[in-house]
Amino acid sequence: MKPSTERDYRRRIARVVEAILVEPGARHTLDSLAAVAHMSPYHFHRIYRALMGESVGDIVKRLRLAEAAQRLTDAAQVTAVAHDAGYDSPQAFARAFRDFTGVSPSEFRTRQRHLVANPAVSTASARTLRTAQARIAQRGDGDGDGARIHDGVDGNRDESTESQSPPALPSVEVTELAPLDVLCLRHDGPIATIGQTFHTLMTTLRCDENPLLQQRVGICARDPSMAGGFCYHAAIVAGSQAALSSAMERLDEAAQRPRVAGPPPGIEPLRLEGGLYAVHRLVGPYALISPTFRALYSGWLPRSGYRRDQRPGLELYRSTPDRSAQHPCVTDLLIPICEN
Repeated sequence: MKPSTERDYRRRIARVVEAILVEPGARHTLDSLAAVAHMSPYHFHRIYRALMGESVGDIVKRLRLAEAAQRLTDAAQVTAVAHDAGYDSPQAFARAFRDFTGVSPSEFRTRQRHLVANPAVSTASARTLRTAQARIAQRGDGDGDGARIHDGVDGNRDESTESQSPPALPSVEVTELAPLDVLCLRHDGPIATIGQTFHTLMTTLRCDENPLLQQRVGICARDPSMAGGFCYHAAIVAGSQAALSSAMERLDEAAQRPRVAGPPPGIEPLRLEGGLYAVHRLVGPYALISPTFRALYSGWLPRSGYRRDQRPGLELYRSTPDRSAQHPCVTDLLIPICEN
């Protein structure tokens, strides 16, 4: 497939995802979504699966469950959320939601309430950069399982346990981080297609061939001029000048062109300011990042004794892109803070 053709297809797919996001509970069919992409249903189904690695039905289901998670964070009733998500019964919704998040709808709502109502903080301002970065960079299958246990997930918990004490959550930890050098690519399009931007970035930098370019970071900066009030950059930690130089040399060799100073088109170097961050570890699908950030900003932060500063929020992806489906996604969510 020609690069220009792929870009055109991805733009069409982004329009489809945007249409689903506007109204997740609507009756989206293959024919109606193919019309949004200006393709025949057969061609659209084939192209969508080839580029996204899943069917259109899969993303509709996932976005509906992500919307359901957001509504549960806002204290909506489980029965109403199940109906609006297109499920015939709360039991069917509960099974799908547990498969999606690892916990039941009632437990998820209880945990979000607990997160908002308990701004307890363990302070680690004396930690060195090496300690913090070592914790951020750790990976592996065992780490994913350990995080699941620490997060209090109980696969056998029943819906009737909603009235019990809230499960233990990972504490919000205040950590001092030093400046971080990254290579980043601005994301254009709906949140649900951020994965495509990371794929483009990592493919362009040939990260699979460079062990120095592995740590993924999402950069969320406030921008009133953008839809939603923020802009997003997919980024890879450069780690060192050697990592940056290595990436540039590989790109130059692949393109068979003379050495050109600076990063490839669209990808730019950026230094993230260091400072104080509130860190919360999220174990679960990436679709839960948005409602969890919302709970942290609206519930935890006002009661914490800290205030937000102007640095961007960060998402540190601890799971590798090719992680096994048996291991949950692990993401550190970082809020930039300063003392009142």
